[in-house]
Amino acid sequence: MIWWWADQSRARAEKAAFVALQEEHDWLTSVRIRHLANFQLCVDVEIVHGGEKFPLAVIYPTTFPDTPPIVLPHGELRLSDHQYGPGGELCLQWRPDNWDPSVTGAMMVESAHGLIVGERPSDGGAAAVPSEHRSSLAGELRFETWRLMVPEGAWASLDGQLPEAVLEVSLTITARRTQRVAHLRSIGAQGNEVWISPQPAPNAPGRRTGFILRTAQDMSVLALHVGGEFDDLAKRVPELASLLERPEWPFIIVLEKTGRKTAFDIVRSKAGHPFLVPYRIVEEEELARRSASNRESVSRNRVAIVGCGSIGSKIAASLARAGVRKFLLVDEDIFLTGNLVRNELDAWAIGWHKVDALADRIGQIVTDTEIDTRRIALGSQTSALGMESTLESIGECDLIVDATANPTSFNLCAGAARRHRKPMIWASVFGGGIGGIIARARPDKDPPPLVTRNQIATWCDDHETPWQSETGNAYEMNRGDEPPFIADDADVSVIAAHTTRLALDILQGGETTFPHSAYAIGLKKAWIFEAPFDTWPIDLQPTGTWEEPASEHDDQDIATLMSELLDENPL
Repeated sequence: MIWWWADQSRARAEKAAFVALQEEHDWLTSVRIRHLANFQLCVDVEIVHGGEKFPLAVIYPTTFPDTPPIVLPHGELRLSDHQYGPGGELCLQWRPDNWDPSVTGAMMVESAHGLIVGERPSDGGAAAVPSEHRSSLAGELRFETWRLMVPEGAWASLDGQLPEAVLEVSLTITARRTQRVAHLRSIGAQGNEVWISPQPAPNAPGRRTGFILRTAQDMSVLALHVGGEFDDLAKRVPELASLLERPEWPFIIVLEKTGRKTAFDIVRSKAGHPFLVPYRIVEEEELARRSASNRESVSRNRVAIVGCGSIGSKIAASLARAGVRKFLLVDEDIFLTGNLVRNELDAWAIGWHKVDALADRIGQIVTDTEIDTRRIALGSQTSALGMESTLESIGECDLIVDATANPTSFNLCAGAARRHRKPMIWASVFGGGIGGIIARARPDKDPPPLVTRNQIATWCDDHETPWQSETGNAYEMNRGDEPPFIADDADVSVIAAHTTRLALDILQGGETTFPHSAYAIGLKKAWIFEAPFDTWPIDLQPTGTWEEPASEHDDQDIATLMSELLDENPL
């Protein structure tokens, strides 16, 4: 769409504004309107100040008047400190962040004139115009393709070290096309580190050995180097001479007493000389509190995730972000390409067991994890010993999450929860993604899991159950001649997110925020759901008893029972 054709009155008004501006001010000596190759309007103007001429181009973008005109000099000139590099756009009074569509191109030229006059006072000196530019870290790094990420606390670990020192460091490096990001992982030789990064390590990274050069000397000869060949590096910076004698040249971080910090990767040029690749140091601040969860309480608990498919994988990742560090992951499946459509995992996991890939995924989110994995499906054809061991491990967890939607698995998890008196949560997505059900069973607060499930089934029967899948695919639902409903990642994510909130409510302890222990959540207008996000609480009746904890017995009680059971006296 050509804006000046679609809004011809605005185009005429823009031209009239320039004519009026030139008639009113003698500093505007020339105005010429032309079009560029793509039919963009361009107004060439000339501003005169202090006997100097400033030719500018005012280019109207195709998105005008929703975005401002672009004002820039002719040629690769640096006219102002408020400019995006030589020949670049001037940063004026009106910018994309405060743009008003009523502002004209002529008003932009007035702003440019004010900037030129402000930086060039009549006495011939230099002056600075106050900046309203608010930069962000992301904006500053937009064109910094080589970066070194330094976690909070790394530099502080050097406070007790010698002022003149060379310390070994380890780094991991990730690459994306022409960009490189190095991550500082530790300071100090292996086994004798003075600092180890508390942050998750990037997946499948390159590894690099480097050194911190801590010095009170002025290292400008190195710090101000723009990158490229540095033939006499060892001579100019003697502190690096011994490091350059190594077969592999190192990554260097220079910390000067003045506080200046610079980083370079030293590689060999084609001629065999040191070639410096400068890295922009990005110091990460301490992670802000970004979760409403009581992380200290949550981190003490161990959670069993039974079923690491679409729902289970999402729940596990969300719980890790909320503070859970101890997991038992149970699933026998292999992650296949078809699982990418709804699972938390990505292409790196294809071909791996889901439990192993999910354990790696959690390790990419948080550190200090304790994760056990069991490549087994509850109720499958496996050894009785392996099944018993898995069920006992599940029962020893502080919370059991069944995300299999499999009756056999549910029954076994329910038995473990009842025997060990542990809370249990489960979730399922209705065929076609029309909604789902989430539920919990807490010892002595809710009916036992099997009783709870039966009450939910009765509740569903009372409302009929037309969502039953006829395709054999739990995520699809045939609708006769109409297109089938298919649950996508968004549908599964909604149910998984609600299940996670239910889990955190238990893990944090205290008064629950959920007045009911089971909910039917609608995602489409179907069955009883009047609209997406139509939620139906399910009332549970306090029937059934949880397993009573075994009372303590002395040796005589045990001996008496064994004598009744065994043919021989054990004692």
